[in-house]
Amino acid sequence: MPLRAFRFLLALGCLAASFAASAQLDSTRRAVVVRAGPDDAFPQVARLPTATNVHVVGCLVDRVWCDIQAGRTRGWLRMADLSQSSRVRGAPTVTFSVADYWDANYRRRDWYGTRDRWLAWGTPGFVAPANASR
Repeated sequence: MPLRAFRFLLALGCLAASFAASAQLDSTRRAVVVRAGPDDAFPQVARLPTATNVHVVGCLVDRVWCDIQAGRTRGWLRMADLSQSSRVRGAPTVTFSVADYWDANYRRRDWYGTRDRWLAWGTPGFVAPANASR
């Protein structure tokens, strides 16, 4: 095999290995509700049964809420609802923006129409829209 092809395959293997190492796999500790943001006030995205496998995309800096993906479901769970939360503590730190996150993941949801009322989330005095979690 030519040296150039060998180097390419080696680099490709290293890239794949680094992606696998950065993946934080976990499972739910109990039946959980996945939310559209890192707070119980956000709308419900889905319910996951106990022991559902999830990919932890990252967690907020305070490590209370984590952005997860389970199949086609993308949303937020409390770290305490993950069965191996001590390992997840090594998950990347992520931030949350209603506009960016909802635009990327929830455009087809019924409650997406309330998006503009959620843009102030996290500011002092913010009150969730009525019936938001339904």
